[in-house]
Amino acid sequence: MSTGIVTTDVNIGPFKIPQNGQNMIMNNYAERHKFFVEVNIPEPMMSNALATTQWVHSNKKLTKVILCSIHQLPTEQATIDKLLKNMEDVEFHFALEGICGKGRKFLLERIEEAKMFRNAKTIDSTQTNWVELYQLMQEIGTR
Repeated sequence: MSTGIVTTDVNIGPFKIPQNGQNMIMNNYAERHKFFVEVNIPEPMMSNALATTQWVHSNKKLTKVILCSIHQLPTEQATIDKLLKNMEDVEFHFALEGICGKGRKFLLERIEEAKMFRNAKTIDSTQTNWVELYQLMQEIGTR
């Protein structure tokens, strides 16, 4: 029964967070929630399979895993299936989003949420102004 934090590639969805920054974010999250971190799991660069995390779980029986963001979750279906099979009993915490939960349904919802953000249209802020952004918000019904 242990808690682990997982560092991954510097490119995390829309963020660029070096591993030392990831460690600071997750350790701060753990401290605020009074978790004792027992293992720091470095995943290989340019991979979001969480294979090392799954291997550590098979040896240490992790109860909690802290990640910086939902954007660190796998994107390929075979990798998602493997993660769900091996770690559905683990409580996942996502420090930047401030959410946690466990189980297949929770992880699939987080994976879908990350996918929604990946597919969202990016607005180039250098090519617009606040008035145009406000008008856009009114057109799409977010205001």
